[in-house]
Amino acid sequence: MNRTHGIARAALLMLAMAALPSPAMASKVGWMEDVVRRVVKASDPELARSGRVSGRLFEGSSEEGLSALARRSDALAGSTRSADEAAGTAMDLRFNRLVGNADPELSRTFRALDPAEKRLVLRMGEAAERIARRYPDNAPEMIRRLGVEGMTAVRVYGDDVAEVIVREGPESINVLRKSGREGWGFYVGTVLQHKRKLAAAGVLGLFLADPDRFVDSAGKITEFAVAKFAEAGIDLAGAIGSGAAKGLERSLADRLGFLGLSGAALRWAALIGAGVVASAALLVILGMPFRWLTMPFRLVGRGLRATVRSS
Repeated sequence: MNRTHGIARAALLMLAMAALPSPAMASKVGWMEDVVRRVVKASDPELARSGRVSGRLFEGSSEEGLSALARRSDALAGSTRSADEAAGTAMDLRFNRLVGNADPELSRTFRALDPAEKRLVLRMGEAAERIARRYPDNAPEMIRRLGVEGMTAVRVYGDDVAEVIVREGPESINVLRKSGREGWGFYVGTVLQHKRKLAAAGVLGLFLADPDRFVDSAGKITEFAVAKFAEAGIDLAGAIGSGAAKGLERSLADRLGFLGLSGAALRWAALIGAGVVASAALLVILGMPFRWLTMPFRLVGRGLRATVRSS
């Protein structure tokens, strides 16, 4: 009997040990955190001296292992992955650019990773670089709060999404996962403008769970969204009108951030340019002469010439 109990205890012990993350899995995630810390320190030497970059950055992720985290990251990136990520080209060169050539052991470890794991490490490193440059005072805290999926969203969709994800929580990532930029623009430009009313009516939870029911793949608002907003006492057409400029500005900011460009002046220049293009397209659709678009400028020019002649 004692021998039977001993065998049973040994079997249970082996099962428990098998359920624990292996040292290799944990060490891979720890190695990735070392890479991210190195990138953050290189982006901001003053932050490196402060000691705030020490400690865990992806708390709890070591239990999953690098391969599992890579699958989650790939699932979020989906078809929006950049061409170099999708093709898997020059990943070693990108890694060397991130960490430099001072530590050849890092490069050897990176080369030994699976392709999916390489993509994950590059996304985390490149996202950390963007966060450290844009939010140098809060970079370590933001990285911890974003987590692997939030950092993936930053790398794929631009660093402007970071503030919203940190402020609104990981549930906001589901908007990007399910509806991409189209749903995100509606979320930032319209939903968050009426967050309290929508939450009180239970509409906010519906949107976060299934944003595709509110915005279709072309970015158009659905009849379901109009009806649900009306239940919350919100005229969706009015909400769109008041939030259109903010939504367009945010979308342009996301795109400029994704291209590595930033600045309020640049965003407003892009916004004005988009307005001019939209006005020109409207004239073409209505069959009106294109010169109508330049009429205000021509009238001002005539007034200036008349003033000069009279003086």
